[in-house]
Amino acid sequence: MQRRCFIQTALGAFALPMANHAIGATVTSPTISMPARENMISKFGFVTDVHYCVKPVTRIPHEDSVRVYRDSLAKLRQATDLFNVSDLDFAIELGDFKDCNDDGDRLGTLRYLQTVEREFSRFNGPRYHVAGNHDFDKITFEDFVSNISNHGDANGKLYYSFISGGVKYIVLDACYNTPEGEHYSAGKLDWQIAIVPDAELRWLEKELATGNEPVIVFTHQLLNTWNENPIPKAFFIKNAQTVVSLLEKSQRVLAVISGHYHKGFYSERNGIHYIVNQGMVEQALPHNVFGIVAVDKKHNVYVQGIYNERSHVCKRS
Repeated sequence: MQRRCFIQTALGAFALPMANHAIGATVTSPTISMPARENMISKFGFVTDVHYCVKPVTRIPHEDSVRVYRDSLAKLRQATDLFNVSDLDFAIELGDFKDCNDDGDRLGTLRYLQTVEREFSRFNGPRYHVAGNHDFDKITFEDFVSNISNHGDANGKLYYSFISGGVKYIVLDACYNTPEGEHYSAGKLDWQIAIVPDAELRWLEKELATGNEPVIVFTHQLLNTWNENPIPKAFFIKNAQTVVSLLEKSQRVLAVISGHYHKGFYSERNGIHYIVNQGMVEQALPHNVFGIVAVDKKHNVYVQGIYNERSHVCKRS
């Protein structure tokens, strides 16, 4: 199953509905041609690395990172407003939904989570979450799960699958300290150690063997370890090779869509496209990054980057 991906880099401008607080009336994004709605089998919106909290701008020079936490809620509002007029099947956030103050406590951090979840819940359709490492700063696993809402049978779970249109979506959770299944909780974590535990691997293998729909996988941390240069090793799932082996063996996976590495990246190996999206928390408004993905009847995958997010057209050959 071979595919090729054309990455659009030329910038274009097009008009989109804006939130009331938005700056300007035009969204700038790489321009691609999305398929007509009648030719799509699935369409969804994504955001990642919102990192909502209220604290000063943080600069991380070795990551070329300038995190403007206070703008994240307004940026998410721009995304949900656009999603609500885009005829989507669902919306998903890809982890690091909230952040925390360095001297903060559990209750204050919970308020950040509740605030950003309330904003995301303005989307008028099914919503899903992916677990990110910062989601467990200052709060427990139980705190996080009980203060977010996933649609349908996915509620209360951090790894799960669902079918939308003609596509099977698999959400992985790599926020574990050990292969035996010790989950990140209340700050007990090392963000550079992310593991898909043994029980989840067994579940994944069964999910990939069930049904015959094409599959898209969501993760927070990265699987494309062959891109360790330029991506630092710390951003990859420790047992990524095992996970990728299962995905490739299934011959069903179209793409893996992730966050975590705020610069974003694209890679392809053995017919699977690895699309790493940029972090919403980076830079002040009017800079923003999120996107809309469509899968057509031929199982081509289109990623329409919005504002400063990159676009991709991944075609089957």
